[in-house]
Amino acid sequence: MRRQLGSRARLFALAVVSAAAVVSSSTITCSRAEAAPIQASGSASAGAGKADRARDEATAKARKAALEQAISGVEIPTDPAAVTQVLARAEAWTAAYRVLEVTSVGDQLEVRVEVEIDVPRLRKRIAAASAGQRASGFRFGKLQASGCAGIEEAALTEPLRAYGILADAGDATLALSISCKDRGAVANTHVRAAAVEISAKLTGAVELELGFAGQGFASELEVATGIALDRALGELADELAVVARGELELRVEQPWPAARVASLERSLREAVIGVDAVELAGISADGSAILRVGGRIDAKQLARALQDLSFPGFALVGLRVDGAHALRVRMQ
Repeated sequence: MRRQLGSRARLFALAVVSAAAVVSSSTITCSRAEAAPIQASGSASAGAGKADRARDEATAKARKAALEQAISGVEIPTDPAAVTQVLARAEAWTAAYRVLEVTSVGDQLEVRVEVEIDVPRLRKRIAAASAGQRASGFRFGKLQASGCAGIEEAALTEPLRAYGILADAGDATLALSISCKDRGAVANTHVRAAAVEISAKLTGAVELELGFAGQGFASELEVATGIALDRALGELADELAVVARGELELRVEQPWPAARVASLERSLREAVIGVDAVELAGISADGSAILRVGGRIDAKQLARALQDLSFPGFALVGLRVDGAHALRVRMQ
């Protein structure tokens, strides 16, 4: 389960970056495609010779009023501080607008506008942090060992702490079960073979069971067992590190042209609540692009979010959950 960016992955990543750089301004992400048109009005006093200034002021008020309407329509708990910050930069959130009508009554000038507001991105920006967000890492529970001589608990827990898997403040508990077996002498050599199986069980805020096996070869059984243990522990740590960080893997079949993958990455970052980071992690053996998704979101939530997204020029089909931390889709 160890993954490295090989030459194919590096070429793919370069293609994504290059394609993203040349995507024309007419290309929009799903969040732009789902922008909501909102109408609002604003007024200002037009003194002698100040009609242009009054129009600008009334337009700015109308744009901000449209943004306030969009915020009031968000159906999730919001963060008051984030709402204040968004309203303080209303011009950035209401850049796409058109003036529908300008009327004057006495010295009052009123402007009615229609504003295109990126609602998915707005929802994510002002969403309140989840109260159920768990701490990173897990508490260490118990260790059971069978047939393993001379293995100390610290030899297991220290690497797991280095990976960021174990933490005293974690709200899930990790229990390990290890089985060591002597596979005997390897024919026509002077080495012995050892096999180690590690089972991990998480209980509490995270419920999960994982298992990995490793093999080792050395002239002495104890050394061979240590090699097998290191390999199995490394595989297990790679998987648990993803779980501990709350990361998910999204495998995208038929990930071409590369600009589509770049569009998907942007959409996940900008529009999906709970997604903090998205990166291209590599290319699998079947040619699928592997996107690593980090944040406060689980596989089922991400699956629902993907079903709600729309994209210009392509669609995601065949969505399925491959496991607690992996999903798969196909571009078409």
